[in-house]
Amino acid sequence: MEVKPIPGMEHLPWAEVWFHEIDDEAWREASRRALALGKAGLEAWTTEATPEVVGFLTERGYEEVRRYLRSELDVAAAPEPGPPGLPIVTLAERPDLVPALYEIAAESYPDQPGRAETRMSDFETWRSWGLDPHPPEAFFIVLDTQGAPTQEAPAQGAPGDDVLGYGFLEIDGDSGYHGFTAVARRARGRGVASAIKRAQIAWAKVNGLRVLGTANEARLEGMIALNDRYGYRRRPAEIVLRGGLAPID
Repeated sequence: MEVKPIPGMEHLPWAEVWFHEIDDEAWREASRRALALGKAGLEAWTTEATPEVVGFLTERGYEEVRRYLRSELDVAAAPEPGPPGLPIVTLAERPDLVPALYEIAAESYPDQPGRAETRMSDFETWRSWGLDPHPPEAFFIVLDTQGAPTQEAPAQGAPGDDVLGYGFLEIDGDSGYHGFTAVARRARGRGVASAIKRAQIAWAKVNGLRVLGTANEARLEGMIALNDRYGYRRRPAEIVLRGGLAPID
């Protein structure tokens, strides 16, 4: 059992823990570890596949604060996604864009539903977990075009250096997982996330991945609709609850 401060929200009074099964002793042990970290409560993760965990915690005053809808794509069976529709490069091609990626990350992480209290890491710390662990050839960056887009020519002009958003894949053998997708506030509603999704599916097909997995907070209706449109199939959702510590002797 790992009990730790909530990543990005370490200042909050809850400690993060996963429960795949639970009883009084497991709750007390998680509580003891949280107390040792100076925390007054738990942020407990579980899934719809273990409703007994949800029942146990809600009976003890825990409340749901977030829910992540998980889904998977059978890559080989999925139709071709079509061109991205916006200029896209990879981090392998444009490592010089890293500072711009950090700027977008810094405004995007706190914008996630239920994570407004996120405190963004400094550049080097962010790079250690949000950039360097991910394969640069599967790290997709959407660029704006030179010249103002119009409805008739939404992608007119050549790609410039203005980054609109990014998204990466985490790779494990023949499986992939959609990591964080970040879109600049000024570019939201322009199809940036859809362009990234299409590029990721196309890359997965070319590189022989078997499956792509993803999880999106339930309030991100646009991203969930995007997954449905491309044929992702729902899996048991992840449920996040917060509550107090167990009584400890």
